[in-house]
Amino acid sequence: MVIKMIMWIGLGIVLFIALLGLLAPVIADDPYKTNMAERLKPPSLEHPFGTDQLGRDLFSRVIYGARVSLLVAITITIISMAIGCLIGAIAGYFGGIIDDVIGRIIDVFLSIPELIINIALVGILSLAYGPSIWSVILAIVITNWVSYARITRGIVLSLKEREFIICAKAIGAKDSWILIRHIIPNALGPIIVLATLNVGNIIMTIASLGFLGLGIQPPTPEWGQILNAGKNYITTAPWITFFPGLFIALSVLGFNLLGEGLRDALERRAIES
Repeated sequence: MVIKMIMWIGLGIVLFIALLGLLAPVIADDPYKTNMAERLKPPSLEHPFGTDQLGRDLFSRVIYGARVSLLVAITITIISMAIGCLIGAIAGYFGGIIDDVIGRIIDVFLSIPELIINIALVGILSLAYGPSIWSVILAIVITNWVSYARITRGIVLSLKEREFIICAKAIGAKDSWILIRHIIPNALGPIIVLATLNVGNIIMTIASLGFLGLGIQPPTPEWGQILNAGKNYITTAPWITFFPGLFIALSVLGFNLLGEGLRDALERRAIES
């Protein structure tokens, strides 16, 4: 009962923020519209979250920022999951020198804090191709696939000696068919849990890069970037940092609760079976 409640609370938070993002064109004003006469206005009926240093409606920018953060985070998760699962499955299934090389690469990535690598990669990509959303996506994907590869490799190592895999090999099934048809589907449960938990971490990473001025660039509304702009007014207009910070915290909490609930449900199901 508690597990279901945790999962439903997390799902409710995620759906609420996603719904706000989807309805942004209907419920929010133009997030780019400036009005210096309205700058640094506190929350009111006209501006529920107040206004920023350029007189832009903060509610609109935070809600549109939800669209950007969620879309980028989910895109990164899908790409990272696809790459990591494929690499991890190949490493675990074939073993030998392939597994050794991939294992060492994974160890290298795990030995360095992800944010440090992300900062360096975003800086390099921005210098080479200019700052863009795709620079942020590529930089995070390069480090994010590792966790999926690691867990997939472990699952494949435990599955490839199972009877149904041995039988598939005995009847002449190709390795690619065994991986796609038998092994990866059996590994999807833990991978989906990891992906759900990982979305919250990616949102934090995107916000961190935005706060450092290396992420999604103005005027595109993004939570970390809004925090960065509001830090200079934290004593005179604290609402500029409070509301995007609140939405970052809620998003991370929602995905973490959803992921924890899914993990506990899968563990209970495995014990019962």
